[in-house]
Amino acid sequence: MKVEKFENRKEIQFKEYDEEDLKGELSFYLADKVIQDLFLLDVISLDEYKNIRIENIKKFKPILAELML
Repeated sequence: MKVEKFENRKEIQFKEYDEEDLKGELSFYLADKVIQDLFLLDVISLDEYKNIRIENIKKFKPILAELML
């Protein structure tokens, strides 16, 4: 078996998360839960939900933000 390195692949970077990162994560989760509930109650449309969620991702910068956008 031959193992090759993938080209243009990002190296894994480990980051120490501090209290501010964790507060942002919690704030994003809570804000996301609120807009999910508003959508499920038909208070906001799907487009509004998506737009608000994108803005929340930009503002709170959750740990997996790159995968969410």
